[in-house]
Amino acid sequence: MDKMDERGTVQIALRIGALGFVVCWLLVRALQEAIPFWLPFAILLVAEVEFLARGWRERRRGGVALTSTELSARRRPGEADADLGWGEIVEGEDGPVLLPPPPRPPRTRRRRIVTVLGVAVAAALFIAAARVDRDRSWSALSSERRATAEALFSREAGRIAGAPVTVRCDDGYAYTGIGSDALGVAFVRSRLALLDPAVCRRLVAIVFDDDRRERDDSARAVLVLAHEAVHLGGERDEGVTECKGLQEGVALGERLGLERASAQRLMRTLYLRNLGERSITRLSYALPDGCVDGGSLDLRPDDGAFP
Repeated sequence: MDKMDERGTVQIALRIGALGFVVCWLLVRALQEAIPFWLPFAILLVAEVEFLARGWRERRRGGVALTSTELSARRRPGEADADLGWGEIVEGEDGPVLLPPPPRPPRTRRRRIVTVLGVAVAAALFIAAARVDRDRSWSALSSERRATAEALFSREAGRIAGAPVTVRCDDGYAYTGIGSDALGVAFVRSRLALLDPAVCRRLVAIVFDDDRRERDDSARAVLVLAHEAVHLGGERDEGVTECKGLQEGVALGERLGLERASAQRLMRTLYLRNLGERSITRLSYALPDGCVDGGSLDLRPDDGAFP
């Protein structure tokens, strides 16, 4: 197999693999929750661009560069090279005779149809995956459901803050998301907190969709709401706020519908993960020394549980 054939084989394998993954993604909820639908399409697009760019460079150089081993293994011209003018030399009665090979059959209509169908299937899968992904987003919820959820988040945050506060979901990602690397932000003077829409959607799944599984994103969503509520209560230090948020997250998770033992395990997991955190970007969230059972930051030192 020469390099051109090898490249074609890899292209076909990537296309089949990417489309197969999307089919699995549509059928398996765990994949939908763990991997964004666009990832295989992005990988496939990058691969296609790379293949096209490499082929263009090789054509400009006049062909594919071969190693000495590949040169020695090159086959002699034959039937597949008919359109290049190659033939076969045989011994005749009057000496060597060039016999032209049979013409290469033209590309069939069937091949073109298969190509068109492949593109159509890929487009259909992309649209289906995008719709499934959108249905799981905050913006896909009705305005009534979003308003009800935000009112609930505000009440729960107010219980932690000790005063009426407002919690909104940052629909336009003005303060949260990739650009700010924040899942929530609190404006203490305005008594307003904005949450990442993905956090809001996960909280809605817990409260309204009865999704009580012990998931990492569920733990993170509960903690974000509790964390911002602690800020709205007047605490500005991130490490102290994180410590108090982990403790408040147990009762908050229970009020949102989680079993108390489940909420304790989720917050305990985040607590232990925070203790082992070494990222510089998370340095301000490091838990203070008093954030231990019976320590100076233990909100309930007599309950025998932490956080």
